[in-house]
Amino acid sequence: MNNKLFLSAALLMSMTFSVSAQENTPVAEPSGQAATIQGCGEIVLYNKPPSTRNMHFASIGSIDGQTVSLKSRSFNLSAGKHIIRVQEHITEASLTRRRGEAKNYHLIEFVVEANKKYSLGAKYIRKNRNKFATGEYWAPAVWKTSDVECSA
Repeated sequence: MNNKLFLSAALLMSMTFSVSAQENTPVAEPSGQAATIQGCGEIVLYNKPPSTRNMHFASIGSIDGQTVSLKSRSFNLSAGKHIIRVQEHITEASLTRRRGEAKNYHLIEFVVEANKKYSLGAKYIRKNRNKFATGEYWAPAVWKTSDVECSA
């Protein structure tokens, strides 16, 4: 399987973000019934992602509408699409904020592939550092993907 990622961003409320090498497509079972691809993947958050890539810590506040602990750093998810609320924690000297000014979260659509581990962070976009209200100063980004044995 090709390890290259397909990353796309488009608006979905706040933002849509898809990470997938292939879509979650129906698979024919011996009985002729269609079923979805089984399996799970993992999203991991690191306190110190690579700053050389303008990556910063991000937290996840909810998955598919269910609130999760902001202290969690690892999430096992079933293969397929999930709606995730990602919040940035950018510590950048060139970024000055006023209270209530920045849109520091995005709702993203995240496509999880079976047996994949995604390292997720907040990418700081310097050229948009003054676009707080729209949230254009940052974007959720996968900075590393690896294979992992996952069982739910």
